[in-house]
Amino acid sequence: MNSVIFDVSVSILAVLWSVLAGVSVYLSAPRQMMVRKALPARTGLGLAGVSAVMALWLFCQVAGVLTSVFALVVVLMSVWSFLPLCVALLRRRQGAS
Repeated sequence: MNSVIFDVSVSILAVLWSVLAGVSVYLSAPRQMMVRKALPARTGLGLAGVSAVMALWLFCQVAGVLTSVFALVVVLMSVWSFLPLCVALLRRRQGAS
């Protein structure tokens, strides 16, 4: 039972670190629409790199290396797909109000 709880909690932490990596890359893009001014590229990409390595290390604690890389890529792809869509929809809703 304790092993299952540990695996789930480590996996959740890994997903959170992966989301942080994806969001920091998005925020360092010059045409992002989440905040007024983009993060400096060095800061955003540095934070993303550290977060991605941390997420990969955590994923490797509960799965194999290839599975961990795949999980990280899936989370990053999801963040980079849905975050701009959600931001655009929120801005559109605020503009209509």
